[in-house]
Amino acid sequence: MDNLYKRLTRQQISDAVIALGHEVTFMIEGPMGSGKSALKDDIQAAFPEYRSVYIDMTQITDSGDFQIPAVDHDTRTSSFYPNEMLGVHMDQPSIIMFDELGKKQDLINTILPVLNDRRWGNRKFHPKTIVLASSNTGAENLGDMFKDHQRDRMTFVTMAKMQVPEWLPWAFANDIDPVVAAWVSRNPQCFAEHDDVPNPDLNYYIWHPKAKRKAFTTHRSVTRASKIIKQRDVLPPDTLTHLLIGTIGEAAALDLMTFEQLAPELPSKHDIVSNPARARVPTSPAAVVMLACQALKWVDESNLTAWMTYMARFKNKEAQALFALQAKAQEGKLEWMSKNDAFTDFTIKNAHLFS
Repeated sequence: MDNLYKRLTRQQISDAVIALGHEVTFMIEGPMGSGKSALKDDIQAAFPEYRSVYIDMTQITDSGDFQIPAVDHDTRTSSFYPNEMLGVHMDQPSIIMFDELGKKQDLINTILPVLNDRRWGNRKFHPKTIVLASSNTGAENLGDMFKDHQRDRMTFVTMAKMQVPEWLPWAFANDIDPVVAAWVSRNPQCFAEHDDVPNPDLNYYIWHPKAKRKAFTTHRSVTRASKIIKQRDVLPPDTLTHLLIGTIGEAAALDLMTFEQLAPELPSKHDIVSNPARARVPTSPAAVVMLACQALKWVDESNLTAWMTYMARFKNKEAQALFALQAKAQEGKLEWMSKNDAFTDFTIKNAHLFS
């Protein structure tokens, strides 16, 4: 029962904010580099007509960044003019995200009326305005702190890391290098939650409070590793390896470069499309998975039949399942793929993969 309600996925949190965010402020806690800040993009996609306001609290010096005093000499009174970015003066709903909120303990009280009442001073925000906030987990010891009366004004939720089945569709949609995608597919432990790993020696990839690691795998660092490894034609292997060690840590970098060295085993797209029945099939299971990840980037309506003919020769069923599942997850491709006889036959014969 301890783990029953431990975390919510990014999608579950987005759904909650979309449904309740105009009335309830969700304080999203989650591990570093896990995509907390990107939640604002999910909400914006649901409400494209809303203003998007992103406030990085680490860049806010004091309350003067939010408001300045204004004097009315006629009435001999003063008031505060709120910063234009808040949009409280506009008759338009907004999505307001306070990122890294827990790192600015001295400013949280300043914005409590926004978090709890959708109010700045005596001015009310548009009734449909959505407010959310994010911060790192306390276990990461990055200075994220909240007092009890502040917690009482927000609903705290913990965001889980995206795991491989959820991450891969995102990776293919965001131009992650196929070698990196294949490596992650074969090494799902790179996105493990640290509190699910009691002994850091059981997982050398991730950040862990019981181990001092200069670099480690997160969604953010793996995305940066993809940018580095794409320069394989410009930078020599030694340079790539050094850069990767400084990005995702030594253990992950060396393992990823082992995958990279399998690339010469792979036949070209031209070889596969022009002669799918005879093009060379790699013997390494890891290389076959990498090839499936590459195909997900280049397969189109004109060459799908050739690819399916080639893929049928795989002894590695993992790679076939990977291609089929991720292809079906790409809405832009699914429409024409479902009309292809070879793809349809494969899905019927392997219906257990999709249940």
